[in-house]
Amino acid sequence: MAVVEKISNTAFGEAASRTILSGWKGQDMADAHDAALRLGILVSSSLLPYHRAKDILDSAFKIRKVDTVHWSTICEAFQSGRNAIVDGMAVREKYLPKAANDNQRFQVTRFGDVDQADAKEEILKGVLGDGEFSLFVAKPGTAKSVLVGDIGCHIAAGLDWHGRKVRQGMVIFFAAERKKLTERRIRAWGKTHGVSDIPFYVVGGKLDLTSGLVDAKALAATIKAIEFETGEIARLIILDTVTRTFGQGDQHQSRDMQRYVQSIDELTRSTGAHIAAIHHSGWASDRGKGAVDLDGAVDVSFGISVKGAGQNKVFTLECTGANDSDEGLITCFKLESVEVGTDSDGNVTTAPVVVQCDGVKTDGSNLKGNAAKALTSLETAIAEHGQCPPDDAIGETTVSREQWRAQFYADARAKEPAVAEEALRKRFTRTTAELLEKGDVGSNGERWWLAGHAGHVRDI
Repeated sequence: MAVVEKISNTAFGEAASRTILSGWKGQDMADAHDAALRLGILVSSSLLPYHRAKDILDSAFKIRKVDTVHWSTICEAFQSGRNAIVDGMAVREKYLPKAANDNQRFQVTRFGDVDQADAKEEILKGVLGDGEFSLFVAKPGTAKSVLVGDIGCHIAAGLDWHGRKVRQGMVIFFAAERKKLTERRIRAWGKTHGVSDIPFYVVGGKLDLTSGLVDAKALAATIKAIEFETGEIARLIILDTVTRTFGQGDQHQSRDMQRYVQSIDELTRSTGAHIAAIHHSGWASDRGKGAVDLDGAVDVSFGISVKGAGQNKVFTLECTGANDSDEGLITCFKLESVEVGTDSDGNVTTAPVVVQCDGVKTDGSNLKGNAAKALTSLETAIAEHGQCPPDDAIGETTVSREQWRAQFYADARAKEPAVAEEALRKRFTRTTAELLEKGDVGSNGERWWLAGHAGHVRDI
């Protein structure tokens, strides 16, 4: 390029040496050895005079206070680089930034060519776009990981998901949370659907996506290696969860969240796959924890809510935000337990699988008489006296039974001033039991809440 030709070799070498020294951290010998070798290569490629390179090395060695006993080793590395046979132009390309008008860095489309652009490709029709970034956000205990794993299994198997077409391909599930549990869930899915082998890979280990791009590149390299071995193309990468792949950064700091997003961008560029991140919301909000930068970076976001309790639990997946698709209801589902093994004591191990179902109304519109009135009284009592337990054991705004009963009695007497105390007691006892049995309310024996968010399902 013309810009490169106008710059002298020495100017190239000086700029390259600054790049090299920026990677030399403190007294680390590995960094020192690498820097000495690279400075020697600059000399070999005639980009930096020998004496100037030696001065730079000597000065850096002293500034970083490396033990002098290592100086001979550093000099040997420098000499090895100096003796290397290298391509000078290749060295230039390695250390110098490309010009701002280099079209390898930027992609340009003229107005008249826009109509010829490819239509949007999707890996899950109407839900997940090819090469996009999605976020699945919900409170703990709402089957986020089970659901996204279920989506991944359908894509890997090429099976329609809840009536929607998929684009078959390899799926990588990075289980930073509970890899063995994820494997049991996948085994349960295969048993339920009669599938013995699909290109679905569960990957475990430590992933830090805020300390530079190193881990993102390492994961991408692992995925590319699997692609090379299998001939499969990665369609979906699942990160479970944002918190467990965040590293040492602070999710509430914009600076650190931007680093996380940059790592996601690196994964997308390197693999071309859709990235789906699973994230927790706080108990008091449906929004994902942390800085808003993450919300702004995603192409589509989803929320999961739950109605009912126990076997009556119905989970609802909704699209809560999208750049170029419709928001709203995606599907409703339940969880069914599947046996996946038995331990040495004969205890059965189970794992949940997703089963599509119809949605249910638990907003009171399906209730009549005293049950509907009691639910309204509970809503009022929660609005006036509700508290969220400090230990997050329930995870929902609750009231005591006495607070609910007092509101129920007050509401009843506002319409029936002469109603007897015993009649109210019987009504309240009967209707609370009915609402609890149907899953319209939840209770731990001491506190009561409107069903729809709280409670736990085993192994989800």
